[in-house]
Amino acid sequence: MKTYIGQLREVPATAARQHAPNFDGPVERQIGKRVAMTQFGVNHLTLHPGAISSRRHWHEGEDEFVYVLSGVVTLCDETGDHQIGEGGFAGFPAGAPNAHHLVNRSGAPVELIVVGTRKVGEERIHYPDEPDPGPFSVFRDEKGNRRG
Repeated sequence: MKTYIGQLREVPATAARQHAPNFDGPVERQIGKRVAMTQFGVNHLTLHPGAISSRRHWHEGEDEFVYVLSGVVTLCDETGDHQIGEGGFAGFPAGAPNAHHLVNRSGAPVELIVVGTRKVGEERIHYPDEPDPGPFSVFRDEKGNRRG
């Protein structure tokens, strides 16, 4: 038996610019992987002023949840822009075509916890603002890692 405990400072930070190459991206720490989570992802995300979380998207088979630890972030979705402050949260159920992303329009960093399903096998993601909106397939192995 093993106990899985981690510290945020021990988890490598990665700049996730590949999601939206025309914008400053978030700084992400995959904290769920650090404690052996495979069925859902838990990430600590820092959005510096002007950064976005990703391109606007929605998932056919994966839930997403966002909790604001500090700062004020703007959620941009199909119903408009919504400011969410410290202690606020939002959810995106799988299959609901509510494309979304988060934007830091403030002058200070925003810290978030993002939780999402890690569906084994094929997941389809839609990007309605892109010239080719998809859907695009992503494949995950039994450990929740993206493949191909």
